Order: sequence, then structure tokens, then C-alpha cells
Amino acid sequence: MDPMLKKLTRLRGVGVVLAARFKESGLDSFDRIIAAGADGLHKIRGINPRAIPAILAQAAEMVTEESDKTVTKEVDRTSLLSNRVQEIAKNVRDRFGEELKGKTGKKVEKEILKITGYLDCNSLKIRKKRVAKGLAKAEKKLVIADNASLKKIRKCLKKTRKSLNKISFQR
Repeated sequence: MDPMLKKLTRLRGVGVVLAARFKESGLDSFDRIIAAGADGLHKIRGINPRAIPAILAQAAEMVTEESDKTVTKEVDRTSLLSNRVQEIAKNVRDRFGEELKGKTGKKVEKEILKITGYLDCNSLKIRKKRVAKGLAKAEKKLVIADNASLKKIRKCLKKTRKSLNKISFQR
């Protein structure tokens, strides 16, 4: 069975045949079902008119569940990234104790503070796809070798911060 049809059959009152008719009508997602409204659903052959309000309510509920799952996943990724940055900060302090007092050390500390500032904001509900892509880029750029110099660490942190800045958490 087509995964989209299986997804649509989760709605009470919608079987395989009716789900196929939804798909033929272009209503292949819960968002589109909601957008079509009662008038759009009335046009589908074989649908019970008394079931339309319930189908619309269930579709709205399914949309909110999916968006909540996405936001939770991105919050988890953000906390993992934040933990990784904190580990890097601790590692840098342990390895480069005296060098952190210099110019490069201060810049590294500044980058770490900026990154943790971006990751502490909890306004992830805007532009979910953009957030997911930005976090993926930040995770890729945060790969730092164990024996990297202070300048290389700073460079990786700066790239990570810039990719997080594009997400614009601070709106």
C-alpha cells in the first residue's frame, strides 16, 4: 500500500478507496485537506457528508501532532549541538590554558559565547525546514580534530556560528 494512502486512512471514516479518491483530487496531505475545507470534500465522490466536519477536525489534529514532533526533534538536535559546543569549550580550556589569554584565545571564547547564545534561544517554531537545514550545516562544521590548533578551532567555531546565524534564532 502506498504510504500516502496509509497516512490518509488514519483519519476515521476514510478507507483505502476514499483515500485513493482524496489523492486523485489532489488532497494527499492533511494540510491540503484542511485547505480544501468542507466545500472541497463535498466534491469527492463517496464521502459521507456528515463525516466531513470530523475528518477536517482530525486532519487539523494530525497537522499539529506532526509539527510538534518536528519542533521537538529540532530542540533535541539543538541541545545536542549545545552539549558538543560545551565539550569543545572545556577541551579548549584544558589544552590551551595560557594561550586563551592571548588575542586568538579571546576570539575563540567570544565565538563559543555567541554560539551558545544562538542555541539557548527557544524560538525554533519559525521556518522548520530552514532550522533543520541550518542545524545540519552547523553540525557538519563543528567537526574539530582532537589535535587542532587554537586558530583552527576558532575557524570551525566561526563557521558554525555563521550557519546558526542564518537560521536567525533571535527573531
